[in-house]
Amino acid sequence: MKTWKVTAFALIIASFTGCSSSGFLEESPPKAYLEANKHLYETKVGTYCWKETCVDKAGPLELLKTEKPIKVKANEWLSLVIKYKRQPNEKHMAQIQNNYEMEIPLKKNKLKVPSEAGTYYYSYSVWWMDESQKNVSNGDASYAFVLEVK
Repeated sequence: MKTWKVTAFALIIASFTGCSSSGFLEESPPKAYLEANKHLYETKVGTYCWKETCVDKAGPLELLKTEKPIKVKANEWLSLVIKYKRQPNEKHMAQIQNNYEMEIPLKKNKLKVPSEAGTYYYSYSVWWMDESQKNVSNGDASYAFVLEVK
């Protein structure tokens, strides 16, 4: 796994892809949810480019500073749900704890909770890449949430 020191700029996503507005009707990206304990928890929308608008927001730690963590059990599997007919076709998950960030593997939109107790922050970044034009994004968004592992 890759590990990075978190700084004010650590969560800015550098992308060399173009952005087009094809195929999206909503004015902002769809909401994303974390399914845990048979309940859907809404995530916080972070930075995104959607239609012809790009919005740069604070990173997950700042976005979540007033949010109560979602309480989960160690090693359980949680589902990430985006309620939108066209699902993103590129996804990345980053976990942040004690000022360090690391990439976390996803398996079929599922995240495995860490085995150690603690508070963990996450940034879920998704892209709707154009299927006919290489390196063209039709939209992207990042979502943030915080877990408290018991």
